Amino acid sequence: MNPHSTVPILRASPCVSPRVSPRSHEHGSFTPLGQRIGEHHQHQPHQHNEDDQEHNQSMISGGSIGLSHANIQRMGSFTPHMEDKLRRKVKFYFMNPCEKWKARRRFPWKLLLQIFKLVLVNVQLIIFGYDRSAHINFLEKNNLAFEHVFLKKWDPTFETMPYPPAIGKYAVYTRPVLDEYLNFALEAYDNVSKSLGTYDYLLDENGTKVPMQLCKTYFNEANLQPSKKKYTFDSRVDTKCVPLVPLKNGTMNNYSVKDILESQNVSFSFERLVKLELKFPLMTIHLRTKDAVLDEPDCFQFDVTILYDNSGHNGEVPITIKFEPTTLECHGHLLRDDDNKSALGGLMAFDVFIIVISALSMTLCIRSLFRAQQLKAEVVDFFLKRRGKKLSVYDRLEFLDMWYVLIVINDIVTIAGSACKLELENKDSNNYENAGILLGTGSLFVWFGVLRYLGFFEKYNILILTMKRASPNIIRFLTCAMFFYFGFTLCGWVVLGPYHIKFRSVSTASECLFSLVNGDDMFVTFSVIGENANPVIWYYSRIFLYTFISLFIYVVLSLFIAVIMDTYETIKYHYEHGFPKGELMDFVEQCTDEVTSSLYQTEDHRGCDTNIFCCCCQRKNPDDIPNEYTSLIR
Repeated sequence: MNPHSTVPILRASPCVSPRVSPRSHEHGSFTPLGQRIGEHHQHQPHQHNEDDQEHNQSMISGGSIGLSHANIQRMGSFTPHMEDKLRRKVKFYFMNPCEKWKARRRFPWKLLLQIFKLVLVNVQLIIFGYDRSAHINFLEKNNLAFEHVFLKKWDPTFETMPYPPAIGKYAVYTRPVLDEYLNFALEAYDNVSKSLGTYDYLLDENGTKVPMQLCKTYFNEANLQPSKKKYTFDSRVDTKCVPLVPLKNGTMNNYSVKDILESQNVSFSFERLVKLELKFPLMTIHLRTKDAVLDEPDCFQFDVTILYDNSGHNGEVPITIKFEPTTLECHGHLLRDDDNKSALGGLMAFDVFIIVISALSMTLCIRSLFRAQQLKAEVVDFFLKRRGKKLSVYDRLEFLDMWYVLIVINDIVTIAGSACKLELENKDSNNYENAGILLGTGSLFVWFGVLRYLGFFEKYNILILTMKRASPNIIRFLTCAMFFYFGFTLCGWVVLGPYHIKFRSVSTASECLFSLVNGDDMFVTFSVIGENANPVIWYYSRIFLYTFISLFIYVVLSLFIAVIMDTYETIKYHYEHGFPKGELMDFVEQCTDEVTSSLYQTEDHRGCDTNIFCCCCQRKNPDDIPNEYTSLIR
């Protein structure tokens, strides 16, 4: 080999950081690797090679430069060109969609897909909302009709929700009145055709209507003697149901439940009674209104239950009515059946299309998360081998995009909600609640997901950054505040619960205190316990409420706002003076290549522009061919 021949000099990119060889490190200067080798052959006479080799060997063996064989191997694993290329890859990862388009002509598929999905999901939610409103409104109006038809002396004032309530509970307090209410319900069932609703009876195998059932739940044993202060009690309960068929009294029907039970040799003791239930089925057809998307009627079976609750054994028996709807298959003919079938087919096709779009969005986001973890592994390997240190946990988390995680969760919820909607449209299910929860939550998350792309713009990003930076402090602050809050909640429930309607249960006590924190209904909360109440409880309630309101409104709430404002001011300061950077960002910012640099396109070997599903392309990577641009140590 000609001693004066040269090796092609390696061109240094702006991204190349000063990486030194043992000689250049000793003299504090830097020369690119290719240029260093070329200059060595150009300027060093051949006769000095052996002396230089002996000198280098003595320096290495003598430890003057402190490099072991392992360190030399570690530093040789990444050439300056490879390090430069890795910087550009990481910088490209942190670019926004517009910058990625300028750098590598990568079309922002995920951005376009999220906007398209936002429109589709909200159109689907609006269509479902109208259909669900018509369904729920139909059920609520039927429940209201049942209260007026089957409950004696029902008054519309029981239907309102004034607070505090202007009237007491709908209940009975004497046995004769209970008998009257039972008789009234039985007679109403026998004459249900007189009601304005489209109701009919469920027929048995013989074609006769199914009778009303009286189910009584009672203790196995309960012999109470208050005057003698004696009792015999067995808390185990049993339930027995008997049919209520009106007795014939000439041409008139006898609707006396007491007489019907006596004719069947059935009796019950109020001392043992836990509850009475009147159960009966009714059939009806829901004619769709203009609020519904489809006009095909639905057939229902209502399993109605009237409950007379004596579980408190306190002299008051509250009465409630409820029913369980069951969707049945209808057999009928629509005059506009073709139009209805076309509309139904279009809705189902639209739901299937949303499932496909959501699955595509989820696939793209999972692919991006997977590629980010691959890039993180490269960067971690670089820092470990080239710099001899591990990448910090905070810098590693930079490669986990929680926005993509949120979008993946949103897509899963949307797919599940669309599947439930398909079951409803196909009459395979009647569970509007699950479909509503899933579709509503999916719409909420899809709006959150679009915030990711607004966060790339500085003027829109301050809210997201403030929430992100303030989250640790907010969580710590709320953790401490929760101890105060739960203490007040339990104390208010135990002490004030028997005297105050807002503290009757733990949940209502918590809701009352949360409302007080937000300044809601303070005077009513104070005035519920009047001066005629127990003096100890009255004074205690005042001390309790004043202390809670003063502590949470004037101290806790003010400090909570201060925590957020402090973070907001910090973010504003960083916008003006620059954000603090970790090792990863320092590593990336050493690359000064513009986004329009041709290096981004020449190093893009994946060839995935036209195939958005491609995760591993078959194009051969030039880095697999050993040269001065690749690792010197294999």
